[in-house]
Amino acid sequence: MARRSTPAKKKKPATRGKATARKKPGKKPGGFRRLMLGAAMVAGAVSAIIAAGSMLELDRAAHKAVSDLSASSAAPRAPAPRDTSKPPKMDFSKGYDAPNRPGYMVERTPEDIDKSEPDSLPEPRISPVPNVNPAPLPEAQAPATMQLAWQKFATRVPDTGTAPVIAIIIDDAGIDKPRTERAAELPGPITISYLPYATHLPEQVASARKRGHEIMLHMPMEPTSRTVDPGPHALLTSYDKVAILNEMTWMLDRFSGYVGVNNHMGSKFTSDPERMAVVMQVMKSRGLMFLDSRTSAKSVGYQEAEKYSVPAIERDVFIDDADDATKIANMLDRVEHVATKRGYAVAIGHPRDLTLEALNKWIPKMQAAGFVFVPATDIVHRNGIKVTG
Repeated sequence: MARRSTPAKKKKPATRGKATARKKPGKKPGGFRRLMLGAAMVAGAVSAIIAAGSMLELDRAAHKAVSDLSASSAAPRAPAPRDTSKPPKMDFSKGYDAPNRPGYMVERTPEDIDKSEPDSLPEPRISPVPNVNPAPLPEAQAPATMQLAWQKFATRVPDTGTAPVIAIIIDDAGIDKPRTERAAELPGPITISYLPYATHLPEQVASARKRGHEIMLHMPMEPTSRTVDPGPHALLTSYDKVAILNEMTWMLDRFSGYVGVNNHMGSKFTSDPERMAVVMQVMKSRGLMFLDSRTSAKSVGYQEAEKYSVPAIERDVFIDDADDATKIANMLDRVEHVATKRGYAVAIGHPRDLTLEALNKWIPKMQAAGFVFVPATDIVHRNGIKVTG
């Protein structure tokens, strides 16, 4: 028997409402932010990879540098040469300004030099004055009416007539103040030459000038022997023109009232024509005279002074090369002999006890015998020619 078909049940239409809204697919909230976060993570990963590569290269370079350093350290090195040279012997018992220093700075004779020492000097000291170009030296002649320094500050003496005259120069002054003061108490007039690196120079110079003495500047220059130290600011043969001018400017500006310069030591420097020419240019520009102490027979100081028309004289006798009373007396006899024979003599001494004691007795004795003591400038005025003998 035929079965009657049963109609299919119709599905109920879905009701609109909250249920439908929950099932409807849609975009998730915050999608843009998540996209940006993902991009940042990708960029960070790339940067990390690049940084890791750079660190790897740096690590390799560092490893190589350490390896190279280890290899060089392991290689045998030649030992550094030892400095076997002897330090210069200086005649400073308590420094440059020791008040009771018994001696004075004097250049040793060739017989005193240790022949085992090298002839070459050590590296030159660095100049404490900045190596700058000074103002150019004036080349024009001074007016005829202008009084030059060697004339302006000269000690005046009366006409001596035909009497023989003696110029006594006490140099190395200023360091040992008590003995320098004793030198200023000598009957005179005499000439006192002060080292530029002494202290209280204006006061010391004023005291000597009040007593009627003439003043010079005792300029340190390089000696031949490396065992002696001429002191700070000394002129060295290793200096060029600018360095020489700088050092001279420092020294010449330390005090005023001096008539000229004589060299302290300088057996090497005064034998150098090129550098002595620079010295004479300065002497000429400042209107100063030059006294060649003649610490070397090879000195060209006087010859260079003549070339630049600088008033100049030379030393005849060193009174106290030896600190010995008998030898000092012999040298004073030599001064008397030169003055008697030639009419004048130029002698250099130093502020030593034996020297000062001898001069205190000898000067009055010579004055009583008819000799006249004059300052250094009087010898220049006297004849204007080379004074030596």
